[in-house]
Parts: sequence; structure tokens; C-alpha cells
Amino acid sequence: MNVIEIKDLKVTFEMSGMRITALHGVDIELRRGEVLGILGESGSGKTVLLHSIFRILPENARVSGEILYRGTNLLSIDQRRARDIIGKNFALIPQGFGSLNPFLKCWLQISERPMEHYGMRKEEGLLEAKRLLRDMGVDRPEDVARSYRHQLSGGMLQRVLVAMGVSGPSEAIFLDEPTKGLDGRKKRLLIELIKLARLRTASMMVVSHDLNFLREISDRICVIYCGDVVEIADTVSFFKSPKHPYSSAILKSLPSGGLKPIEGEAPSMASPPSGCKFNPRCPYRVEKCTEERPPLVPVDSSTVRCFNYVRG
Repeated sequence: MNVIEIKDLKVTFEMSGMRITALHGVDIELRRGEVLGILGESGSGKTVLLHSIFRILPENARVSGEILYRGTNLLSIDQRRARDIIGKNFALIPQGFGSLNPFLKCWLQISERPMEHYGMRKEEGLLEAKRLLRDMGVDRPEDVARSYRHQLSGGMLQRVLVAMGVSGPSEAIFLDEPTKGLDGRKKRLLIELIKLARLRTASMMVVSHDLNFLREISDRICVIYCGDVVEIADTVSFFKSPKHPYSSAILKSLPSGGLKPIEGEAPSMASPPSGCKFNPRCPYRVEKCTEERPPLVPVDSSTVRCFNYVRG
């Protein structure tokens, strides 16, 4: 069973007379009980995907397709109803500590969602925030709960962000580049916090370009390149036998793969290549790759967008 199902999602931005396409007909689902990792280089469209789900794209965005939750297309309903459904059932952990309001105490930010959508009173919100912080290994949860952002260390702020994500009931938590700017110690802490969070919420979608991080926490991997989904696979299969040439190139760029950089540069979203978006960097391209967009096809237990796997 799926928590959400995304069908043919297209997102374009109107900028200074130009039309920039950030997502080209994305089709994915978040299954109940899984952690889905969304992998891709910076600027590939990963964050746009999350912001589309939460309907927090800027005014110059044009969106089409479907984002289905229990049969309701979240893109076709009015903003107020969408906010009620999304705010009540989904939680977003955004990038970096800058997402924390510097003028509000941490407990208010941790308990904001259940207070708004589940009728939790302020005194209950403070107790809930302290309990969550205690569960996450904070020795003095009262002090942290009543602190402002500037009064806490990076490790403590990471706990606050995760507490925000798991505060109150939710069907899914969405994390946007959670390891960005973290050193190895804080990244290890984050992994442990996510494992704790998963005990409370069954489903997660995690956007990242950090391969090793996604390998440790994800059940499946969805690879996005220049706004296109190019491969979806279970995590074990992906790291053992990647199918798409871009996926193979990513793994070869890791220390375990020989530190071989991907040839060429990531394409501009304003003027992407025709056909397969990866074709200028692909050692296996043929003429058809420059002319047509490959379809997504099943290969073993994976789904791949590549003419190498299209019969005929």
C-alpha cells in the first residue's frame, strides 16, 4: 500500500522570459513502511519534488500531474484543504538549522504541528517536546526545550529538527538534504536519530546527494538526473548492480569504486540536452539517445530509463 503516489509530475519555472523545467514527468510512490531515498546531484530537482508535495513552491512555478493521497490529488484541491491534509498527515524536516525560527523557543517549534492540527494545548506541547528530546538522548530536555536556536550546539539543533518531524501523529516524514554541512560525528548522530524516528513513523522520503548516508537508512533508491527519474531500485540491488549508466558512474566516483569522477558537467536546467539528459556524459550513448527520451522499463527488480534495456 502506498502513502502517496506521484504521477507524471511536471514543474516549470517562469524566469525573465525563460521557462525552466525542473521535473519532467516524475512517476514514483512512497510505500507504507519504507524509507525511500531520493538521490541526485545538486540542482537535479530533488528539493523541487519535496516542495511540490508540500505545495510550497514559489509563485512562478507551474505544476501539472498528480500527487495522490488516499485517492485525493493534492494538486487539485484548494490551498486551505491541502494545508489541512498535508500539515496533519505529513511532516517536513527542511535543510539546515536556518529553518528554525530564531525568535521562538524550541518547544513551540517542536509542538507547533500537533497544537495546530490535533488540538494539543500549550502545556501539553511543552511536555511533549521535553519527552521527545529525552527520547533522543538529551540530558536536560527542559533547558533545551526552553532555549532559542542561537543558544544550542549543532548536535542539539539536529535533535530539535528531528523532534519537530516526529512530534504528533504523521503518516510520513520528508527530509531535505539532512546531512548537508554536517561533519562525520553529527552525521552519525543524525542516522541514529532517524532510526529512532522510524520507530514512531513508518514511512520516510529522504532527499540527499550523500550515497553512504542513503545506503545506511534507505529501503529503496530513486535516482533523479536533470529532472528525470532514471532508476528506481531496492538499496541492496542498487549498490550491488546499478543499471543506469549514471548510477554506475556515481558509484564509481566513491572511494570504494575507485574515485573515478563522472566525465563532463551536469547539464543546465535552462537548456538541457535533447533525448536522454545523460547522453552527453554517457559512454554507451547511441544516436537514438540524442533524439528520444527513453521510457522507464522494468529490469530485474529495478526500473530504468535507458535504451540499453529497451528491446528492439
